[in-house]
Amino acid sequence: MKFTVYRCVEDPDYFVVTDDAHQADISGAACPSGGSLTQVGNFDEMGRDRAAFNEMIARDAIKTQGYYRFEAKTWDPVAQAPGTMPG
Repeated sequence: MKFTVYRCVEDPDYFVVTDDAHQADISGAACPSGGSLTQVGNFDEMGRDRAAFNEMIARDAIKTQGYYRFEAKTWDPVAQAPGTMPG
């Protein structure tokens, strides 16, 4: 399976994964706050070396609902200043 990954614009810690067969049906409605999606890229299955999401869970979710949504907390490397840093 080839995965197409999108990032939720209004909820940037959320990503939506689908495949070619369901890509036309994907919209920002899959995001927690709705809105729009921006495409991150297309990726072949990586197996056990996957980096961001469990491909087995994603495949099952795509079969049943057309997409898989996951949260990647603090995708922004400097989301907030640590408590020990002056503001």
